[in-house]
Amino acid sequence: MALITDFGAPRLRTVRAPAPLEVEEVVTLRGLEQLQGEWRWLWTRCPTATNFQRPEWLLPWYRSVGTTFSPRPPWVVTLRSEGRLVGLAPLAIREEDGARVVRLLGEGSADHLDVLMDPVLAPHGVQILFNWLALTSELWDTCVFEQLREDSALLYTPVPDGWGEHTEARELNPRTGQHNHRRTLWHGAAREA
Repeated sequence: MALITDFGAPRLRTVRAPAPLEVEEVVTLRGLEQLQGEWRWLWTRCPTATNFQRPEWLLPWYRSVGTTFSPRPPWVVTLRSEGRLVGLAPLAIREEDGARVVRLLGEGSADHLDVLMDPVLAPHGVQILFNWLALTSELWDTCVFEQLREDSALLYTPVPDGWGEHTEARELNPRTGQHNHRRTLWHGAAREA
């Protein structure tokens, strides 16, 4: 509860606990296209987001190389709070050397990649994403998140119990002057790709 007086005393601000988050999957290009307005709004709320996370960039990328990147449909995970889009993880599952690998859409063509999370939620939103991945672990063997900046919540959020991980700094991006980072995650008996 807020205490507000007119006597010059400090003002206390009421901080509302976040509503429970709802997780949804979007597995078609049409579904992604229907998210554009909300997606754009979420992008404007994320101060570290890059143009490579905008629907105006990622949707044309998917239309042109998405099926080459992965013949499977996109696997985009969204988080909603009270019906409002507050998180978006643009993922795909690729077959690589007999393993099912979860990767970020846009890989190889962007300076940096990441999920979009309302700043109030990160890293809590990424923890929810990891928990969702744990619940759907029968669909994948390894997650490889590349082209991450060092401040990415995908890079530093703890993984669920029983998961393995390996994180490394990759090449220096000459356009941004920052290193790209790679985080590989696996569950159970699976091993790093």
